[in-house]
Amino acid sequence: MYAVMRFNKLKTMGQVSSRGAHNERTRDTPNADGARRQENERLAGTGDWQADVQGRLDDAPTIRKNAVLALDFVFTASRDFFADGDPARVSAWRDRTMDWLRDRFGAENVVAAILHRDELTPHIQAMVVPIDERGKLAAKTFIGTPSKVSEMQTSYARAVEDMGLKRGVQGSVAEHQTVREFYAKIDAPTPAPEIVREGVAVDKPGRIVGNPEKWAAEQTERIVAELAPTLDDALTKATHYEGQAAKAEANIVVLQQRVRELERDYKTLAAQVRGLDLREVIERLGGEQDRHDKHKWRLDGEHISITGEKFYNHDRRAGGGGAIDLVKHIIPGADFKQAVAYLSDEGGRELALSAAAHYGARQAQQQAEEVIERLERGERGARVPAPTPDADRWPQVRAYLVEQRGIPRGMVDTLYERGDIYADARGNAVFVRRDAGRAIVGASLRGTAPGSAFQGLARGTRRDDGHFSFTLTLGKPSPHDTPQYHITESPIDALSRAVLARQAGETGPHVFISTDGQGELPRRQIDEALVNRGLVRCGFDNDQGGAALWAQVKEAYPRAEAIERERPPAGSKDWNDALRAAQERAQAQGQGQEDARASARGRGSAPARDTDYHDR
Repeated sequence: MYAVMRFNKLKTMGQVSSRGAHNERTRDTPNADGARRQENERLAGTGDWQADVQGRLDDAPTIRKNAVLALDFVFTASRDFFADGDPARVSAWRDRTMDWLRDRFGAENVVAAILHRDELTPHIQAMVVPIDERGKLAAKTFIGTPSKVSEMQTSYARAVEDMGLKRGVQGSVAEHQTVREFYAKIDAPTPAPEIVREGVAVDKPGRIVGNPEKWAAEQTERIVAELAPTLDDALTKATHYEGQAAKAEANIVVLQQRVRELERDYKTLAAQVRGLDLREVIERLGGEQDRHDKHKWRLDGEHISITGEKFYNHDRRAGGGGAIDLVKHIIPGADFKQAVAYLSDEGGRELALSAAAHYGARQAQQQAEEVIERLERGERGARVPAPTPDADRWPQVRAYLVEQRGIPRGMVDTLYERGDIYADARGNAVFVRRDAGRAIVGASLRGTAPGSAFQGLARGTRRDDGHFSFTLTLGKPSPHDTPQYHITESPIDALSRAVLARQAGETGPHVFISTDGQGELPRRQIDEALVNRGLVRCGFDNDQGGAALWAQVKEAYPRAEAIERERPPAGSKDWNDALRAAQERAQAQGQGQEDARASARGRGSAPARDTDYHDR
């Protein structure tokens, strides 16, 4: 039986609030039994998880941008540990776990915790604010390196080992499961190791050993022991994620990397993959080749040149050589082993499957293969859930934005080059939606054909996954500028608001965000603004829909003083109406000035210089 500990890093108060709502059962929780809710036991905190976290954060002198505000822990054990239903056993495990948590992080940092007994398997949810001994908010002090996380897992396992629980195989999981993954798997049965052992066979080593049969038997036992938790994950995923594979967060490395660690020398494998064509690698990572320069590629808004075995990122002003370095450069946080595993997979699918055959029974192998296929589709299919760009349709979309909507050509072209705006095969304007890591998670669409009123979301896009947004630094920046976050109801309104802000002479960093009508509020950006002491300006439309959105904001952030309602000028429904009205006034005024200049030229005066805003 295994001790289980998982954690997530929470970087916004919106995430904290969401976890609190789940833990307190204030929102629908399908996997919980409502009749047993009174059996849940509060172990720390007041029941208001957001207030408990904020109360501790107030003790930190400063909070940097993108800081980890809290660690969201889940503790449980193999289902068999709770099978007898002995309350005394659960209580002893509860006390031991909470004692360990307070000793590890400090009692004052464990701000909230609850024991859930209303699900099939008892478990503890706990929230920790990672303030270190210096009084600074610094999650890296506790979990900053893989070795610290591994040692933490070992430490907890030791705290409960005399209760019959043990640690999982050290190093067998390259990435921690998320809490969502945990909930999907927590109640599934665990296959007995004996079932796996029947299908496992290890070839005799290709070297001289004293007793090859004994060596093979020892290796078989070792592999079975190490593989049991991994097969548990694979078998559970195969059953639980039926019909939901596209939404699953990939955990492929759990099986594939362990297989490679046991049977392959990474140096040999690295030598095999270093010769991969870098152009093929970047294409598989989602890069698009420049239409005019075959050596240049665009990926996630960045421009990368590839010449032979060398690459150079013009935006980061950094480069390197070889496929492994390229993968490490592009995939955030990827280390050497993860890069090797990725390239090995891309170099040949049979490599992973043939290795898996040495470790699992036939049934387990078939289910693992199905899981890998589904997870691959989920991760890579969901990577760019947006329409395919159609360069031939771009002139139509560009003309619509510039000529009909009055967006400056320079702004449109810049966002197009960054991959934030483009045209699809139907001539729709595609506004790319991104998540916190700037990964593409969907797109908003706007019809551009004459008379078209179409607008909506691309197929597969979810409103709560991300938003269309962009950042501009206006005027001459100053260290004293307050970051401003403008929230509008459409991408075109976001562009229009940016133009008007520049025309008004505003300065400093400005973020422009679209909700796409009365959709999901951009809570991540609002939380980010409040943490950074920025100003949130809610520029919703002058109609009932805009009033309803403002009511949502006030309900979600009742005490936030740095959030204000900003209306388009009187007579304009939205910001694009306001922009076009301003341009019409400027055009009329310009015509009057031109008439005056013509009269002045007749009298010999020097002509005044006129400017076209669209070219600025």
